[in-house]
Amino acid sequence: MFTGFISKKAPFDNLEENLNKFYFLGEPKILNSKQGVFLKSHTFYKQKTNVRIFINTKNEVFLNFSYSFMPNILSWILGICFFPLGFLIFIIPNKEKDEFEYFLSSHDF
Repeated sequence: MFTGFISKKAPFDNLEENLNKFYFLGEPKILNSKQGVFLKSHTFYKQKTNVRIFINTKNEVFLNFSYSFMPNILSWILGICFFPLGFLIFIIPNKEKDEFEYFLSSHDF
């Protein structure tokens, strides 16, 4: 529901060997040397982050983060049962997405 994309330069080109640098993304579900999917669950939303390593024509290595913050079933139930004020619960995943974007942009790998 709330998605985004950030690309950052990286000093490494193997995701599996540098897995400890991605602890904040949650539990790795699919992982290989160039791509990983991380899942994290919170009370009102689920976070899914895809990380891909991209090497451009100048041999520069980039980390591409595609992420989504999706309200879970509890958020939908509260939103529907307490309509219209219940839908204010969706502010939480949106706020967390904004904080995640700021964290990724300021984090060094």
